[in-house]
Amino acid sequence: MENRTNFDLNKNIEIWKSELSKSSKMTIDNINELESHLLDEIHELQLIGLSIQESLIIAKERIGNVNDLTTEFGKVNDGFYFINRIIPYLKGILFFMAFITLTDLINGLSLIIANEFGFSENLNFVSIGVLTISLLILIIISYKKYKNTSFNLKKLTSIPILVSVIFVSKLLTFLSMPFMTRLIGISNFGTLTLNLEVYKLIFGFLILILSCIIFYSLKREKKVKIVE
Repeated sequence: MENRTNFDLNKNIEIWKSELSKSSKMTIDNINELESHLLDEIHELQLIGLSIQESLIIAKERIGNVNDLTTEFGKVNDGFYFINRIIPYLKGILFFMAFITLTDLINGLSLIIANEFGFSENLNFVSIGVLTISLLILIIISYKKYKNTSFNLKKLTSIPILVSVIFVSKLLTFLSMPFMTRLIGISNFGTLTLNLEVYKLIFGFLILILSCIIFYSLKREKKVKIVE
């Protein structure tokens, strides 16, 4: 039995919220609303002399068990179920597209600059180097994400930001393409385009492998994250 003097109310509430978040039919607003009711109940029970631990147990019983709560809120949020399920996949697709389009733009601009500085005979190596560096940067960012808990990627994975990056990168790439083909020639441009397609294929496989590893690792460890 837990020692009442060391009872951590916040930790136990987070565990309770985590159990609620296992249902994709629960929204963050639902969980926050239930948490607010739970805290009100705990406060009232403490006023009549109950301990924090006792208050939490009784408050949870008054609000209802997790299965009943997720079932009831699931009926209300039936329209949100599909959205909650699809958003993580949508973000993943958009992040992939944003990274590829941005890499395409950076690759094209770097080739134009390299050609201006007299490296026209080594544009193929410049292209491969730029693509490799871009991939290394993404790997480093991903590594920091999972090793440094204070590192936050919420803004980077914001759907409006990802869509903006894709649109701007595609527009600038399209506008620079005629200039690039005239500058480096159709043959070189075709070779560089092939490099980029191979890069996309390799990058796609890496994302697929990494996704499978993370998914099955989290599934095995039964780690659940609070709904966002």
